[in-house]
Amino acid sequence: MAAALSFGAYSWGVMSGFYILDPDEACATLGAEGDHIVTRWTLPVSAQCVTKDGAGTELVSAWVNPVIFIGLTVFALALLAGVLAGLRRRPLLR
Repeated sequence: MAAALSFGAYSWGVMSGFYILDPDEACATLGAEGDHIVTRWTLPVSAQCVTKDGAGTELVSAWVNPVIFIGLTVFALALLAGVLAGLRRRPLLR
């Protein structure tokens, strides 16, 4: 469940501000004025409208990255706990 939640949040973040025809439409919908360059980062997930003077407007919601990282941490801990529980139940071969 934690991995699915992380993947869902990652997908939501990557698709934030995604316009096929014109990336500047994403900036215009948020009210950012002027010419824009849209910058994207994979992790942490980020999509920003950056104007020529350097002012940036984030298109990805603030909750996305914490959900991704917390979900991945919970997934890793659950996987580790499952492996350790499996190793404890396994009889030693002699």
